[in-house]
Amino acid sequence: MRRRFAAFGRRVWLGCLLGGLAWLAICAVLPASLPDAGPFDGRLLVAALLLIPAAGLPGWWLRRQADRLVRNHERALAGARRIERDRELRELLERLPDGTLLVAGGQVRHANAACAAAFGYAGSMAGVDVATLVEDADRAALEALLADPGHAGDAPTPRMRRRDATGFRASLTASRTRYEDNDCVLVVLRDLSEVERMRDALAVSNAELRALAARMFTLQEDERRAISRELHDDIGQSVTAMKLAAGSALVETDALRRRDDLEDIAMLADTTIERLRDISVLLRPPQLDALGLEAALRAHAARLLRNSGLQAEVEIATLTRRPAREVEQACFRIAQEALTNVVRHARASRVALRLHEDAGALCLDVGDDGVGFPAGTPKGLGLVIMRERAQSVGGHLDATSSQTGGTRIQARLPYDVAVAS
Repeated sequence: MRRRFAAFGRRVWLGCLLGGLAWLAICAVLPASLPDAGPFDGRLLVAALLLIPAAGLPGWWLRRQADRLVRNHERALAGARRIERDRELRELLERLPDGTLLVAGGQVRHANAACAAAFGYAGSMAGVDVATLVEDADRAALEALLADPGHAGDAPTPRMRRRDATGFRASLTASRTRYEDNDCVLVVLRDLSEVERMRDALAVSNAELRALAARMFTLQEDERRAISRELHDDIGQSVTAMKLAAGSALVETDALRRRDDLEDIAMLADTTIERLRDISVLLRPPQLDALGLEAALRAHAARLLRNSGLQAEVEIATLTRRPAREVEQACFRIAQEALTNVVRHARASRVALRLHEDAGALCLDVGDDGVGFPAGTPKGLGLVIMRERAQSVGGHLDATSSQTGGTRIQARLPYDVAVAS
């Protein structure tokens, strides 16, 4: 457009100049062709000479006006482009999931909604001093990043400060840009609070798994040692006694004494069978395979709580269908561990065992009125084992406890084995 105005001005100026030259030529030639021109010749020549520079003035003026109009138009276009560029930049920043800040002169020029939410601002953050957004100990790192974004090295993770004075760790990256016709620093902020929480939770989970693995190994060895002792000391002695009684009966000539020996053998056999049955129940209750989960829970609760002195409330509903074998075993072991903890550690006077179905899932609830454990204290490995059993079949387990309200274990398990979440 500027070239068009300049070309038009040059054409007007050139036309005026050519018209002046033509007028000068006419004035120079015309007196010679006319007789008795008189003094008119000199005046006409002077007028023609003055007309030559005067003819260029309109062209020069038009060119100046064209240049001024072009400059104004270019400034208006540049302003419109800047406004459009700033609008597009703001729209882009608002779409980003991470917090973004435009900083100039130590103050926030613009912040997107994610950044405002991270710092606890309900509205705009424009005009907020950047120094108030970072903890005092990390202010130098932030200032170095803003002063030289291109050579800041690794992205710093200073501790930022919310509007309510609470802190959070953040990862920052920065680059230079222009906003509202000013040099600014674009800072991208990522809140690491959730990352740190997940990292801490993962560390705790790993520690629990390591302790669980060590505990499972110890329990396995203790269980093998106990079974070996039971077989050697109890079952072995009973078998040895039966062998001696049988040998004595073989050589005994008195019928009454032989009968006494045979009765001793029968009594020892009954005792041995009872002990073997107890060991088998400890390893895996036969009711779980033969009769299902409901019968196994009833039998185990009756056997464990018979001489415990606890007031027991057992409510086991009839299930619509039989769960998978792994789910039955996990549910039984959770109930077994929970009831054992109540008998051994809770110092309770009442215990409740409930099993029912809810929305296609098994719900196991074991509660007592014992001492419990206060909130925030380390949980025992028994709770970790129960939780792992529930998660191994795709369920979950919650444990609530207090020193005044006892302990409550709630497990929700699927009917079929699912992938642990």
